[in-house]
Amino acid sequence: MPLELHPVAEADFADFVRIQYEAFEGGIASYLAPRPAPPEYFPQQIEKNVKSMREEPDCHFLKVIDTELDGRVIAGAKWRINKHDRTEDQIQVQLPRPGKEQEGNQASIDFMNHLARSRLNWMGTKPFYFLHLLVTDPKHHRRGAGALLVKWGIEQADEANLPAFLEASQQGKPLYSRLGFEAVHEEVFDLATYGGEGVDINTIMIRQPRR
Repeated sequence: MPLELHPVAEADFADFVRIQYEAFEGGIASYLAPRPAPPEYFPQQIEKNVKSMREEPDCHFLKVIDTELDGRVIAGAKWRINKHDRTEDQIQVQLPRPGKEQEGNQASIDFMNHLARSRLNWMGTKPFYFLHLLVTDPKHHRRGAGALLVKWGIEQADEANLPAFLEASQQGKPLYSRLGFEAVHEEVFDLATYGGEGVDINTIMIRQPRR
């Protein structure tokens, strides 16, 4: 099989960030990053991810490469693994909070507030395997790369007898459901509020361990 899963190296983050930007098209995700991206956007995002990998021991960045395409990165994920209870201070530091980057972007502010509420409500200080991010190059959908990245975490969660948590887009929800995640909350975003059309739904999903 030409797809292989590997840890992300710092040199991979240019591809990682590019794929994330290209994957976040449609629905509420379209409003979370500037379009078109200003020159400083990608270097800032690369630096942010490198800092996270260096300084946050609970973070695990993974990539899927295609060996038939000279090892091209086609998907990536960020898992947070917390095997023990955390303090309130520890979780507050990690919660997303709107900052200067979000000024004037109400969609991004609303989405970040939703994420913070959900993580506090469903994970809180408890031990969890948290799929923080999963992105696949749109040109390589339906090849199994996403499933490889999810299975990496849930297999470990099963061994640790811990639940896994994620926030699913409408596109990603079927994959997560097939792998045992169950919906516990749906957050509906009226895109007309942000100048768009229709609605988008972000689903909080939890998978209980299987042993």
